[in-house]
Amino acid sequence: MSKYLLEIGVEEFPSEYIDSTKKQLKEKFQKLIDENKLSCEKIEVESTPRRFAVLLVGIEANQAENLISVRGPSKKIAYDENGDAQKPLLGFLKGQKAELSDVVIKEFKGEDYIFVEKKEESKSVKEVLETNVYDLVKSLSFKRSMRWGGKNIRFARPIRYFVSILDDQVLPFEAEGIKVSNITKGHRVLGSDRIVIDSIDKYESLLKENYVILKYKDRRDIIVRGLNKLSSEKGGSYVKDERLIDEVVNIVEYPTVLIGEIDTDYLKLPKEVVITPMMGHQRYFPVVDDKGSLMPYFLIVRNGDDTASQNVINGNKKVLVARLEDAKFFYDIDKSKKLDEYVDDLKDLTFFEGLGNMYQKSQRLVKLSSSYLKLFKLGEDVEQSLLRAAQLSKADLVTKMVIEFTELQGIMGRIYAKNSSEEDSVSIAIEEQYMPRNAEDKLPKTGAGIVLSIADKLDSIVGLYAIEKYVTGSQDPFALRRAAIGVINILIENKIDIDLEELIKDSLYIYTEVNALSFDYDTTVEKVIAFIIDRLRNILIEQGYRYDIVNSVIKSDERNVLRIVQKVKDISEFMENEDAEDALTYFRRINNLAKNANVLGQVDEDLLENDLERAYYNSIKNLDLDSFLNSKSYKEGLEALAANRTLGNEYLDKTMINVEDDRLKNNRLVILNTISQKIKEIFVIDEIVK
Repeated sequence: MSKYLLEIGVEEFPSEYIDSTKKQLKEKFQKLIDENKLSCEKIEVESTPRRFAVLLVGIEANQAENLISVRGPSKKIAYDENGDAQKPLLGFLKGQKAELSDVVIKEFKGEDYIFVEKKEESKSVKEVLETNVYDLVKSLSFKRSMRWGGKNIRFARPIRYFVSILDDQVLPFEAEGIKVSNITKGHRVLGSDRIVIDSIDKYESLLKENYVILKYKDRRDIIVRGLNKLSSEKGGSYVKDERLIDEVVNIVEYPTVLIGEIDTDYLKLPKEVVITPMMGHQRYFPVVDDKGSLMPYFLIVRNGDDTASQNVINGNKKVLVARLEDAKFFYDIDKSKKLDEYVDDLKDLTFFEGLGNMYQKSQRLVKLSSSYLKLFKLGEDVEQSLLRAAQLSKADLVTKMVIEFTELQGIMGRIYAKNSSEEDSVSIAIEEQYMPRNAEDKLPKTGAGIVLSIADKLDSIVGLYAIEKYVTGSQDPFALRRAAIGVINILIENKIDIDLEELIKDSLYIYTEVNALSFDYDTTVEKVIAFIIDRLRNILIEQGYRYDIVNSVIKSDERNVLRIVQKVKDISEFMENEDAEDALTYFRRINNLAKNANVLGQVDEDLLENDLERAYYNSIKNLDLDSFLNSKSYKEGLEALAANRTLGNEYLDKTMINVEDDRLKNNRLVILNTISQKIKEIFVIDEIVK
């Protein structure tokens, strides 16, 4: 068994691309191994900002000889009437490097064909890798990529060299002039720029000697230990943010944690005003005490050792202090006015071309929030706070602080509202309108915040769809997918039982009222519903529900998020019953007979021919399926229908439905249609995979 090492030496790689690139490398090497019938004990992929390393452990070719059968032309064109080989056969044999004696005649789809059986030639590991590695690297995809030096390859950053070693020997391949060797580079400043790898087993240690910690986990452990140690020495703890830790791990090769100190005067600023420049702009970690209050320290992760560490701390402190001075300056200016005094300035801030300005958006949010409040039946006690929060919802967007630190929108709105003596319920709702900001963020908790958050997100989605700014493929410049997922999660979390169409209609109506917007109403409604439902489909499938069950509910034209979720859950539980398959077979029989029946009206009991038909009809009447549907007890409804299948199957076995007597046929179809329509209200059975 062999070992293979590939290192892709790159210029500083964007941290947000690293995880997806590592995943692609692992998947593509596994596919290459499988397609070429190789075997491999383990595929390891590691990275630093300047390299990706792939290690294939225990890779070998398939030693067994595989006999394969190759089909050629049909017998009738392979030979003439005298049995002599013709051109189609001779050409086939030449291509397969076979003789007439190798021909085997087999039947294929009812006709005799020529086959040749031969041993499949297995490729060596060396042949597979040297032929395919560069193409594999070229196939990696990125949101944004570049070309350089007249090369055809596109990559997120220029590739400067390859290390390619098979069993401690260089395995060269053609790479458009990019050097392929056993020479790598160490840390940009502290390490050597020419490290000869004479053994794959020494690769990691050679890098470490040159100030490169190859493994993500090792770098992360060093960073976390340093953050904990230095913050605890000051009597505090660092502010934990997994996304920031992940980013920092991916931008350093040799991490060293250092701690700096700032003037305590900066701690008089709101906590978020200090944390945002630290974490969001400088990638520093703040330190807090056991009560969560900020301490006058910041932690930095240096890409290097602790040489001249005080100079590094002072340099970083200088940058941070400049950012904090800016923040203090903006904050002092902003708080000289009350928040509601900024509302008129929103008239000069465009929301989106064709959808008016932010002042109009806040007007729409007042009207939409009022409408949703009634739909959600949250009570009058929320109304005053909600409408005030909606009126002030976008005011902070024109403050100096938010213009400089855009990620503080909503947060500064809450702070400035509180400074302006607004009710706590108002200030909290202003911040909660933006929740959830990302997949890990919490959802709004207050009644006013819940309504305002849904209204804000749907106003954006509906408005952009009304002017045909649709989300397509990977393009989502206005983060509408995130907004839709936020709406879905808020509706589910708060058990808001409402049809999406009602929410969308209200928003469209308000656009016509406030902005005099014209659009294709039906098209907009359908496209917005489809967009949101598609996000819900993805969420449910990611949660582990079967795709066919999810699709079966969505295809039923259900537009209530809460009910879709409940139906998927109930059908999934129903499918776990031992007799589920028998029940589905019964449901399909009914559906197949009733699907093309265009019959309406009531069952005429005088036309029920015999005791079996009367018994079956009475059993259906007694099921009271509407009560199950109205109470959202979909599993119980399906189980009640399934429990009736013995009598139902007997009826279908012994009764001709499509008889010549139209009155009798229609009467029987009405019976079956009654059941079929109720099943369709839960799910479309044709979508369930047998």
